[in-house]
Amino acid sequence: MQDVFVEALGLIAAGERAALSTIVSSKGSLPMSKKAKMLVRPDGKIVGTVGGGCLEADVWVEAKQVMESGEPTLQRFILTEKHAGDDGLNCGGNVEIFTEPVAAGHSEEILKEVASIRVERGSAVLATLVSGGEKDGWRSKLLVKDDGATVGTLGYGEADQAVHAALEDEDGIPEDLLQVVELEVNRPEGQETLKVFMESICPEPTLYLFGGGHVSYAIARIACTVGFRIVVIDDRPMFANKERFPMADETLTLDMETAFEELEIDDLSYIVAVTRGHQHDKPVVEQALKTEPAYLGMIGSRRKIALMWKDLEEKGYPRERLEQVHAPIGLDIGSDSPEEIAVSVVAELIQVRRSGGKPEHNVRSLSAP
Repeated sequence: MQDVFVEALGLIAAGERAALSTIVSSKGSLPMSKKAKMLVRPDGKIVGTVGGGCLEADVWVEAKQVMESGEPTLQRFILTEKHAGDDGLNCGGNVEIFTEPVAAGHSEEILKEVASIRVERGSAVLATLVSGGEKDGWRSKLLVKDDGATVGTLGYGEADQAVHAALEDEDGIPEDLLQVVELEVNRPEGQETLKVFMESICPEPTLYLFGGGHVSYAIARIACTVGFRIVVIDDRPMFANKERFPMADETLTLDMETAFEELEIDDLSYIVAVTRGHQHDKPVVEQALKTEPAYLGMIGSRRKIALMWKDLEEKGYPRERLEQVHAPIGLDIGSDSPEEIAVSVVAELIQVRRSGGKPEHNVRSLSAP
């Protein structure tokens, strides 16, 4: 997947202007994920998306205007059949989209920090002033890193403090933090309401694919397009290499019996065992059971799985732990070919990633500290 932040930095370095559109609030039915960004390049080409044909054309037009004027805008789109008219916006619900210019001197320092955090697989919260106040380059964004360090400012001390106060309620930085903060501030001409959009910057989940065969290749092709970082592991170098897996972030030649000694498994890790045989899947699963990944799945027949579970139980692994393994792997869609199996597996990965505890996109009001 192309990273809009990296692409934006590349355009700035080339001395070009662009515009970045972000969904900041939404209600009702949307044509895609609420966490969405679209960068419009000066040649009109786009990176990312905010919803496809239902919404994208109007946002593209607005982005071109912002690119020319250099002034950010906050637009509300009502996506109902009644509102559709000639525009065809009939997806249902409504959405607010903030579009900001991308150019040298405008949030460049913040963009560099965000790109660096993503490369280092760190976490942060990016707060952007989207309504009220003076939205002027670096004075409209605040980046709060997971260690509490900050870069930039919203331009108002009380607004910066309010962002910090909101984060104190969080246990770490959740992957899908999406929040609009409304804050009353005192100005010489009277009180003003600021609207600040807060979003998390978190590392992508890592998919560890054990086995470099046809099924693994098909899974990697799809998984990389939906936001997974791909690591392919095989004990044969001819099956774990960048020529065979150009979409992979890493390819590792490791012994299946000891592979996990070289890996850092955490709650952003997804482990898939699709090796060339039962004897290779087993050590992968056994090592993975000693870790706490977000997902562990294994390909194979129910008979193969039952025999493996019996052996692992005899080794002391509790049945309830084994039942947490997704085996047979993938959603039951009657898949047969490697490509169909890949669709079922990636669908299950997405289901696990998106289920449970996901904070809703919301608006909350805070008082200035």
